[in-house]
Amino acid sequence: MGGNISKEIENARVNEATELDATGKGIGNLPPSIGSLESLHRLNLSRNKLKELPPQIGGLRSLVSLNLFNNKLAELPQEFTNLAALEELNLSVNKLTTLPRGFGSFNHLFFLDLSYNDLGELTPQIGLISTLRELHLSFNNLEELPAELSRCTLLEKFVCGNNNIKTIPPEFGRLIKLMLLDIHGNKIALIPPEIGDIPRLDKIDVSLNPLAPELDEAARKGQHNLIRYLRSDAYSASYSSQGGRRAQKTDSSSGSVIV
Repeated sequence: MGGNISKEIENARVNEATELDATGKGIGNLPPSIGSLESLHRLNLSRNKLKELPPQIGGLRSLVSLNLFNNKLAELPQEFTNLAALEELNLSVNKLTTLPRGFGSFNHLFFLDLSYNDLGELTPQIGLISTLRELHLSFNNLEELPAELSRCTLLEKFVCGNNNIKTIPPEFGRLIKLMLLDIHGNKIALIPPEIGDIPRLDKIDVSLNPLAPELDEAARKGQHNLIRYLRSDAYSASYSSQGGRRAQKTDSSSGSVIV
C-alpha cells in the first residue's frame, strides 16, 4: 500500500492540495516525499499500520490538523516538533512510550489526544503549550502529572482516566477555565482543595479511585456535592492533617514563587 500513498502524495503535491485523507488503507510506511506537501493543512492517516514516521514529516509547516489515530507508532522523530502550525493532534491508540524533546513547541495547538498509548511519564514541556484547551491522556501508564501543566490556563477539558496516578498537583487549581476533570480509575486518595476553587469546574469524575472515606462519601452524593465539599473549610483542614501538599503562592505579575 506504500506505493498507493506515494501516488496520492504526488497528486497532492502537483495540485497543491490542502487536505489528504488516507484513512484505513493499510499503510505500513510513509515515504519521505510526504515532506514535499508544503500547502497541506489537514492530514488524516488514521487506522493504518505505521510503526514510524519519516523525519521529513517535519516539513509540513502549514499543517494545522494531523490525525494518526490507531497506528503502531512507538516513537516520533525529533522533526515532529517542527509542526509549529498544528492546532489539532490525535495520537491516540498507538504504542508511544515517550515524546520527543521540544514537544512543547506547538504554539497554536488547542486539541491533543495521547490516550491509549504506553506513556510512563508526561514531559513537563507540555506546560509550554499555552493555547491548549483539551487534553486526553487516558489509558497510559502514567504515575504522576507534572505541575507545569498548570501553565495551560486555557485548558477546559482534562481527561486522564485509567492510569496509575496517586496525586493531583495542587497547582492545577490555577486552571481557571477548566470545566471537565476526569481522573477516574487511578490510585488517588486525596484531591487538593485548590481543585474546588476552579471557578468554572462543573464536571469531575473521581470514580474507581481509593478515595479517603470523607471524599468517597461526598463523591457518592454527586459531583456537585463533591465540588462543594472540596471548597469547604472542613475538607481543607482534613487534607492538611493527612499530609496533603498545598500549592505555593505565585506573584501574578511575574509568575515567580513567593517564599
